[in-house]
Amino acid sequence: MILMYHNVDEKPGFNTVSAENFERQLRFVKQHWHFTDMDTYVRECRHNPRLTTVTFDDAYSCLYTCVRGILDELNIPVTVFVPVSHVGSDNCWDKDEPGYQKIDILSWCSIEELAQNPLFTFGSHGMTHVSMRHLSKEQTVKDLRESKQLLEEHLQKQVDYYAFPYGQKKDFGHATPELLQEIGFKAAFTTLWKRNNLRENPYRLRRVEVKPTDTMDDFQRYLMQKPDFRLIKQEIKNILR
Repeated sequence: MILMYHNVDEKPGFNTVSAENFERQLRFVKQHWHFTDMDTYVRECRHNPRLTTVTFDDAYSCLYTCVRGILDELNIPVTVFVPVSHVGSDNCWDKDEPGYQKIDILSWCSIEELAQNPLFTFGSHGMTHVSMRHLSKEQTVKDLRESKQLLEEHLQKQVDYYAFPYGQKKDFGHATPELLQEIGFKAAFTTLWKRNNLRENPYRLRRVEVKPTDTMDDFQRYLMQKPDFRLIKQEIKNILR
């Protein structure tokens, strides 16, 4: 299972899970699953359904100010996907969303510091946080290569993972598994819902999105219940789109 978050803060807000709920959610998962780093998850997820890992899209500043302390206390690794040309800026792509609030994105200085923490892995979320369906094949290649290269230059380490902005099937565009592998990524992550990746292509891995409105009862229910109603909803969405 891959948990997907965006923002965490002391108080819930736009695209924001409260810090209290975030910690309670991680403690609950730790009782039933085994947290691991992304390298181990990608290597072993098709053989071990009890593995889980945590991801954050958009690289918001909460990772430095709030999330880091919780992860350190619980010793839980996390992978952060960076919209590279927005580093040090904000979530301008959300401005037309209902309830929009500006959220600051980490600076390069903070990203470089966090990258020294063994609990943090950084991956690409593209250059401009645009859906790949809007890009030509040439633009797709340029976006993927430049985002990977810039991250590697700043971090002085290899960047192996990519998360699709928006991340539904219609957002894949020309970013095929073959292209992602050719550019040098080891795996790629969608926003398609599923609790495990036992049968998924490593360049189409699915995640469990944690929403700001989820209560602890909601969270526990959609992780544990059978059948998985959110998976059923996702599959219907895939057919309709």
